[in-house]
Amino acid sequence: MRSNEVAKLAGVTVRTLRHYHQLGLLAEPERSENGYRDYAATDVARVLRIKRLASLGFPLARIGAILDEMDAPGRSGASALEELDRELALEIERLEEQRRTIAALRRENLDPDLPVRFARILRMLPGVDTLADASPDNRTALIVAGHLYDEEELGELERVVRRIASDDLTETMLHLDQQLTALPSDASEAERAELAAESLEALKPVIACFDTANWLRPSTDREQFLDRIAFEGHNAAQQDVYHRIEAGIEAIMEARVEAERAPRT
Repeated sequence: MRSNEVAKLAGVTVRTLRHYHQLGLLAEPERSENGYRDYAATDVARVLRIKRLASLGFPLARIGAILDEMDAPGRSGASALEELDRELALEIERLEEQRRTIAALRRENLDPDLPVRFARILRMLPGVDTLADASPDNRTALIVAGHLYDEEELGELERVVRRIASDDLTETMLHLDQQLTALPSDASEAERAELAAESLEALKPVIACFDTANWLRPSTDREQFLDRIAFEGHNAAQQDVYHRIEAGIEAIMEARVEAERAPRT
C-alpha cells in the first residue's frame, strides 16, 4: 500500500505521514522494487491510533510513549488518560478565566492590552480614560508600568488615585502637570525650586498614601527602567524638578519612619 492510499484511508495527508516518520511515531516501511514505500495494515492501524490520541488532546511528542505503554502486557492507557484529564481541566479553567477577563474588558470598555486592574486604575486618573487619551511618551510609560507593576504597587497606586478623587485634587494635579510640561529647559534655579516646593505641598494628601518601605529601599532594576522611560521626552529642567520632588518625598518618608520609631510619652 502506497503512502497516498494510507493517507486517504486514515483521513490524513501524505505530509502528515512524513511528519510522523520524522517524529519517530511511525516506522518507515521498506521500499518495494519500484522505489515506493510499501505500507502494511499494521501501519494504517498505527496512523489511526496516533490520529485518535491526538484528537483527544495528547501532544504528538507523548503519543509514542503512550502507545508503547498501551501495548505492554497487562497495561492500558488509563494513567495517561487520567493525566490528560487533569491537564484539560486546568486548560478549561484557564480558558474560563480568559473569557471572564474578556467579558470584563468588553463590559467596561477597558484597554485590552493592559491588565484589567491597571486599566481600571487608569480610568480613574485625571484626564485619562483610555491609553488613547495619553501622550505618546505617557502611553509608553503607562503600558510598561501596567505590565510590570506588582500587586503591592498596584495597591498603592489605587490608594493614591482614590485619594485624588475623594479630596477633589484632580484640578490641582492637572495644574501641576501643566506647569511641569510648560517648564522651559533654561528655567532658573528659583523657578525650579518654587515648582518643586509647590508640587510637594499639593501632593501632601497623596504622599500620605505612600508606603515608606517602597520609597526607602534601593530601587530595583525594574523600577529604574520605569523611572527612565517616565522621564523620556522631558527636558533637563523638568527632570530636575521631578528629582527634587522625589527627594522631597523620600525626606517625608524618612521623617515618618523616625516619628514612628520615637518613643511615645
